[in-house]
Amino acid sequence: MTAFSAARMTVRAVGLAMLVLGVVVWTGDAAALIAVHMLLGIVLVLALWAVAVLALQAGTRPALPAFAIAWGLLMAAFGLIQAQILPGDGLHIVIQVAHLAVGLIAIGLGEALGAITTRSGASAMR
Repeated sequence: MTAFSAARMTVRAVGLAMLVLGVVVWTGDAAALIAVHMLLGIVLVLALWAVAVLALQAGTRPALPAFAIAWGLLMAAFGLIQAQILPGDGLHIVIQVAHLAVGLIAIGLGEALGAITTRSGASAMR
């Protein structure tokens, strides 16, 4: 397995784990799992960055990898502060849905980078 494949699989596995854990935290009384969710978020950002850097090294056009790197920064920042935005307000649900969307987009970016890099037959894939 290449480093690219490992990073791509990490995005998939951690992304899925975060979705499940996020739903558990969101719908139940599992506040103790928030720290685990945050740790997995950091792992997801690092894996997304790894996919982006490896895609760049493989010779893909730089726009999508650069966007993925910037998205990772946004995701980390938003994840850390989202609980403080409109707390206790009925509108906090909007922030929670945005938090979910940011994570889903990160997973999608990892998949898109993987598909583009694999399809191009890039040199780092071999």
